[in-house]
Amino acid sequence: MARRLVLAEPDPTWPARFELEVARIRSGCRLPALNIEHVGSTAVPGLPAKPIIDMVAFVPDFPAGEALIDPLRTLGYVYHGLAGIPGRRYFDLPALDPRELDLFHLHVYPEGHPDASRLLAFRDFLRANGPRREAYAAAKRDLLRRYPEDILLYTGGKTAAIRPIYRAMAGRAEPRVEVVPHDPAWPRAFETAAADLHQALGEGILGVEHVGSTAVPGLPAKPIIDIMLVVQDFDTARPLVRRIEELGYWYCGENGIPRRHYFIREDEHGAVTHHLHTLEDSGLEARKHRLFRDRLRASPADRDAYGELKLRLAAAHGRDRAAYQEGKTALIERILQDAGWQGEVPSAERRREEHHPAAG
Repeated sequence: MARRLVLAEPDPTWPARFELEVARIRSGCRLPALNIEHVGSTAVPGLPAKPIIDMVAFVPDFPAGEALIDPLRTLGYVYHGLAGIPGRRYFDLPALDPRELDLFHLHVYPEGHPDASRLLAFRDFLRANGPRREAYAAAKRDLLRRYPEDILLYTGGKTAAIRPIYRAMAGRAEPRVEVVPHDPAWPRAFETAAADLHQALGEGILGVEHVGSTAVPGLPAKPIIDIMLVVQDFDTARPLVRRIEELGYWYCGENGIPRRHYFIREDEHGAVTHHLHTLEDSGLEARKHRLFRDRLRASPADRDAYGELKLRLAAAHGRDRAAYQEGKTALIERILQDAGWQGEVPSAERRREEHHPAAG
């Protein structure tokens, strides 16, 4: 049964709800000194949020969380194991009406876990930074408009708004568009990632393909491995999301392309290393990826023209990713049409307008 997705305006009673639930948990678990922090959007004054209170409880180490499972179950919590994040134990307290959102989410982490530290830092950054808080609020309202009944795509879509905040927290500038000569190590990097996906997902997928510019020998490219995870159906692939997250990918929802589950993976410095496009085998988007890749592999003239254009655009628009993408549109369209494509090739500008329309 689908749950009603609600984005509530800031509610001054959220902190009090948190405090009452903390007292109930400490009493039920017989741990009066258990350190529990209020995190998530309900912990940030002035920020709209799904009315679910998110909490982080700290234990000495991962095995120590075992002692909380049964007491929390007696309090009505449902245990979900790691739920996509190694080292975490995750619980939720469902509402009595299964159509309603959960009441509380509880994330149990060992002291010093980096993900828990990030949750606390994110909360504190938004509390102190009004412009970033307002931008995040606007992004959430836009996602609710687009996905009023789809929690998975709403939550995944927030990644596009959250990642710039993490960069700002770390003092990192928006990354430049970097196009480099073809690296013969790229196919090996793809094979490593593909093997991990096959092992984690098994029969839930139809195949894993190397797409994008790093899949074309001799073609300059951004040093990011594009992977196409082929599935039978967009909706039946939803259970794969959490398992892919456990491999270290960020889930980004559709990210501008309907019926695509999109993920990114970063290195320890926050640089993107992989794009993962989960697409239906029979869909137009999967066909477009294959057609463009195969045309560039078969046509040195098209490959060289595309590579030279990318190098020029990266030099001219290294700090303007949208301009870089838009500058490629006409040539991509021509190459696809020469390869037999008869469908539309939406420009970067058109996609941005469709998913972020101007006010009024």
